[in-house]
Amino acid sequence: MRVVECLYPMRTFLIVSGTAEKPNVMTADWVTPLSINPPLLGVAIGHTRFTKRLIDEHGEFVVSVPTIELLKDVWIAGTVSGADVDKTERLSLTFIPSKKVKVPSIKECQANLECKVVKDVETGDHILYVGEIVEVTRGDAFKDVPDVKNYKFILHVGFGNYFTTNSSEIFKA
Repeated sequence: MRVVECLYPMRTFLIVSGTAEKPNVMTADWVTPLSINPPLLGVAIGHTRFTKRLIDEHGEFVVSVPTIELLKDVWIAGTVSGADVDKTERLSLTFIPSKKVKVPSIKECQANLECKVVKDVETGDHILYVGEIVEVTRGDAFKDVPDVKNYKFILHVGFGNYFTTNSSEIFKA
């Protein structure tokens, strides 16, 4: 077990990069909020990933929030390299124009956070991209607070092909 696996389970997201004409999607667990004002998030991407090359080239990306119904697509996006094949041909996702970035969003996802890179930080075998969130589109799961009773967000149990979802049970502190 890798020491970072003690941080799991973690939410799983889809990172869209590239262009509307040639989008690429990868799966990422290492996504975190960094600031409310200005709205910033961070996503850590390995140096060898095709997505890193595309984000470096275009300076923007979209963080899409899938639910468990998209698990097959999430798995493909995380196990097939866009450098080798056009993943969009294997995915059942619908790419739609984003509002403020050239990278497309994913229609089936419950939220799409459009980001412009404001900084990148070397963090060993990954780059932490700091993205300013310039636009957000939300589905029904985010009308108010996240609707965990009716929507099952994907939680990656650790490295490998094990996933779970949030429970509909809510605990109050």
